[in-house]
Amino acid sequence: MKNLYFPKLFFGTMLLTVLMAFVSCVDDNDDTEAPFLEVSPTNLTFTTDGVPAEGSQSSFEISTNRHWTATVQDDKSWVTLSATEGDGSATIQVSIPEGINDEANIDIQISNKVGPLMSKTVTIKSGNIQPKVVIYHESVGSTAVTSPYPYVDAYTGWDKSGTGAASVTYSGQKASVRSSGLANTDAYPDASGPNVIFFGALPSDFVINKITLEPNQTNLKLTFGASYSYKAEGSSDYDNTFDTNKFTVSLSADGSTWTPVTYSKNKGDETTPYWVFATSDFTLKKAVSELYIKFTALAPSAIRLDDITLATGNGGQEIDLEGGSVVPPTTAIYHETVGNASVSSPYPYVDAYTGWSTTGSGASSVTYSGEKATVRSSGLANTGAYEGASGPNVVFFGTLPADFVINKITLPTGQTNLKLTFGASYSYKPEGGSYDNTFDASKFIVSLSANGTNWVPVEYTNNNGDQTNPYWVFATANFTLKQASPELYIKFTALAASAFRLDDITLAAGEGGNIIDLDSSIGTTPTILSVTPSSVNLPATGGTEVLNVEVANQGDNTLSVDGLSAPLSATVEGNKITVTAQPNTGTSAIKQTLTISLTNGNSKTVPVSVAAQGSGNETVISLDLSNTANYPQDFPIAKAQMKSDPITFTFGGYEYTFAGGEDAGTGYYQAESSGSVYTLIGKFGAYIELPAIAGKKLTKVVASTREGASKNVDVAIVDNEFTEVAGGEAVKWAQDGGVLEYTYNLSGTSVNTKYRIFIANKYNAQFTKWELSYE
Repeated sequence: MKNLYFPKLFFGTMLLTVLMAFVSCVDDNDDTEAPFLEVSPTNLTFTTDGVPAEGSQSSFEISTNRHWTATVQDDKSWVTLSATEGDGSATIQVSIPEGINDEANIDIQISNKVGPLMSKTVTIKSGNIQPKVVIYHESVGSTAVTSPYPYVDAYTGWDKSGTGAASVTYSGQKASVRSSGLANTDAYPDASGPNVIFFGALPSDFVINKITLEPNQTNLKLTFGASYSYKAEGSSDYDNTFDTNKFTVSLSADGSTWTPVTYSKNKGDETTPYWVFATSDFTLKKAVSELYIKFTALAPSAIRLDDITLATGNGGQEIDLEGGSVVPPTTAIYHETVGNASVSSPYPYVDAYTGWSTTGSGASSVTYSGEKATVRSSGLANTGAYEGASGPNVVFFGTLPADFVINKITLPTGQTNLKLTFGASYSYKPEGGSYDNTFDASKFIVSLSANGTNWVPVEYTNNNGDQTNPYWVFATANFTLKQASPELYIKFTALAASAFRLDDITLAAGEGGNIIDLDSSIGTTPTILSVTPSSVNLPATGGTEVLNVEVANQGDNTLSVDGLSAPLSATVEGNKITVTAQPNTGTSAIKQTLTISLTNGNSKTVPVSVAAQGSGNETVISLDLSNTANYPQDFPIAKAQMKSDPITFTFGGYEYTFAGGEDAGTGYYQAESSGSVYTLIGKFGAYIELPAIAGKKLTKVVASTREGASKNVDVAIVDNEFTEVAGGEAVKWAQDGGVLEYTYNLSGTSVNTKYRIFIANKYNAQFTKWELSYE
């Protein structure tokens, strides 16, 4: 069909171009030349590090004499363009984040006052894009259907195709084939129409039975078109917003036991014809010979489905079909087993761990954060301790303060009766004593919030599993939200250090219980929520540091500062605090505490220090990593030579040890982009061990990154036990205001000791230079 259509489109475009040229000569004095459009190159390839692959580049050239637009197709929001429209020729820079395995198309179009003239396409590929094999496709056919509409198991006009479609059959409840509603014509690529699957009165579902899979087909991509259209009684307007919580997708290896799979949708429901295009990338934990897919509507007589495709892909969320579902039933809004990715010391903090196994109808937007909470596989395993205990990984709460936060669980519309369950254990051995395994709920607090800022505690009970080995309790909290909320945040807080473990957290619809007023969590009291950065470390020469203060319910209340004295001072401008230090002429560091207060609200304190004057006997080591001549011959070049094992290299006569991160496929190498050289290293757990200077201690590290580097990476200075050095606390290299240089003024370091630049979260760092000062 496409091949036949192409010549018509081509000659139609040529005719349109001639007509436009004629019209422009008559009516448009700006278009005195024949229009032209050239784009080069038309293919850009990036690695999963977000940098151009070898032989590719990060920009393309537009050569034209008309107004142009550049549009990223199919809502591939991971592609960022330096410009999306302009007049005449231009160079367009393309940026993509790390960790992308996908393909996107950019449509370049020129036009004049009459309309579009010509278009070109630039294809962006990132990561390991596998050749696509269509295993199954269904367009629902075009056989005429009339009322009474045939149910899916009676309809005979199916149009199935694909390498695994031969044995497919269809079944379902209250699902029929219709050609009613707004047609999906041009709503998404290859939208077929006219027939669609319509989900009627509840319960309503549609099942695709027995898609044949090959043994190597475990990385898969499922796509489909869908729409929601409902007109409430008494209303004159239709609701066309497609809510993924009202339409679930599940997979099975036998057609009886189902495992839910998450999916994302584009923004097609924002404009007519209100059809969305949905995508689910998943990986089967084990290969299966047949796959069943079930679509379930949770809203009656409102949802339509069409153009279902299952193809090979790059994989994604892990689905375990062996022995049935590994997650709670589809009533689960959120479930987390903490996964089974290998972890070892230094254990990853929860915001750096990448092995989560998050499922549930409201889990697609969930992220994790916390303080001193890591993922470990240590301690007594919870095997057999309660039903559904997963192991081996758990969330471990370390030194205080320690908490773990689940952010942005999406709640079904109107859902207020909820049930939260989790497994937890307490294990502490005092010096010279025996282990205490008694779980004290007063030392482990669970709180809820509507926005992740202020919190309302929720009560829970447990099954007294701490009375027998393996001492894990199963806890339950039944509660009712006083007002429905679109999102829920859950925080677990340990009030005893290095003793609590957490696993198998589930939020589901329930019978309700304690009334929780989330409006009170939003609160009305003026409150300072955070101060960034949380500490200030200035060099002996003085300088300034700007603090950003986040405030809730500020109103007319203002900030004030106190606590600093010469040579330190602070000024307030709105919600920004500027700390200024005059030079420190002494031989000891100056340490003071800044207090930031909010009228009618609370206060926050920030430690401020100014380094001591140098002894005049400093040793300064500078290394320019943007110069290839400064690299030793044995240092890995390009990703193809990437190393991950700890190896010592000599730069400028000094020895540095490089080590890659904990995850497979991470490491370090000399990279290049558009002719610029730099060092790339990552991800969490990666480090660069700096040289030790005899009789001196490391007092300052100044590191520079580059434009185009990750703006999410956290970098710290640590000792060989991976403990942060004072002044070396992790800083996010966000490049705010174009800042590419980051300074760590260190105190409390030791002479003759090696310290490390440490990558503290799941992103890569890119270095162009560093300067090390020793005294």
